[in-house]
Amino acid sequence: MATNFVFHNPTKIYFGDKQLEKLADEFHKHQVKTVLLVYGGGSIKRNGIYDQVMKICIDAGVKVAECGGIEPNPRHTTVNKAAKICKENKVDAVLAVGGGSTIDSAKAIAEAAMYDGDCWDLVTDKASVEKALPIFTIGTLSAAGAENDAWTVITNLETKEKVSPWKEVYHVTAAFVNPAYTKTVNAYQTAAGSMDILSHVTDCRYFISEDKLDVVNELMETMAASVIKYAPIAIAEPDNLKARENLAWVQTMITGGIMDLGSETSMVLHMMEHEISAYYDINHGHGIGILMPRWMEYVLDENTAPAFYRYGCRCFGVEAGLPDMEGAKKTIEAQKDWTFNKLGLSSRLSDLGVDDKNIDAMAQAACDSVGGVLKGIKDLRKEDVAEIYRMSL
Repeated sequence: MATNFVFHNPTKIYFGDKQLEKLADEFHKHQVKTVLLVYGGGSIKRNGIYDQVMKICIDAGVKVAECGGIEPNPRHTTVNKAAKICKENKVDAVLAVGGGSTIDSAKAIAEAAMYDGDCWDLVTDKASVEKALPIFTIGTLSAAGAENDAWTVITNLETKEKVSPWKEVYHVTAAFVNPAYTKTVNAYQTAAGSMDILSHVTDCRYFISEDKLDVVNELMETMAASVIKYAPIAIAEPDNLKARENLAWVQTMITGGIMDLGSETSMVLHMMEHEISAYYDINHGHGIGILMPRWMEYVLDENTAPAFYRYGCRCFGVEAGLPDMEGAKKTIEAQKDWTFNKLGLSSRLSDLGVDDKNIDAMAQAACDSVGGVLKGIKDLRKEDVAEIYRMSL
């Protein structure tokens, strides 16, 4: 059967350290008079980015309302608070300055600002709006590429749920990606963010059961190899702009739709980790980094070994010409070494405060979130997911 798809991505990307001045042009183009500035814990005020953004807004004649304190796993309650600020200040657009969580929250805020009820109604598709406010982003972390997709991830700690809806209204209007800004984050954030980038290649698009277009498959391998090469450099040499540029561009491209062409995406590890962070509020990239090699070990058999070995050869430089099973096992060891030694991420979920009390509930929820079975290179059911959780403790 011939491959059929439609490719469309409306987000405008400004890449580089000379692009932020174009933000004023975007404000004028979209008739923005008042903008809601959303950010996380306040690091942008310490590193000077906040002052740069405020000057641009003031010079452009744009009023600024603010909502700081966006959590690493953004809460629906914070989205509701920000939406209220939008309404009170008659905001015309949302501007996110920060990492993926800040950008995710901005998408939900832009939608919730047009709705009179709880944003949880919107992200769980119990209600809908016809349009959302324009969204502008200034990234400070290379991770999931949230600025270039139409997904958001929002957590409800009251119900222990973490949802990830896709909607047209979540497309960012214009995204500003300055690799130099990613130098402001610490080594741990760089490491966890890099693991998140890699997982968006491997978990979501590479290790799936379907055939893929060769050019797409090879592009994914090139991107994965680039992350594997440059992430340890960025950690060891925080000011290495070449490393930062490569990570920033890969993370921008991974979710833009190019790698989705010709196949369905799968998110086995993402769905598994979402349930962990819904219960324990851990770092998403770190959680996936812990799960990934245990998942590979669990699903390894004569059918999955060739794909794992190809990944090892193309991305980690594992020796060619080995039997598939031997090469796959060497690949898994290379994955562990990269994640836990070269990135320096701790190797156990228990290191992050995760225990065995909620394993069955998390496993059930992970499967229920996608209709009962996590479909990937090898399908997983509740008992499979629970075992991988236990292997990862």
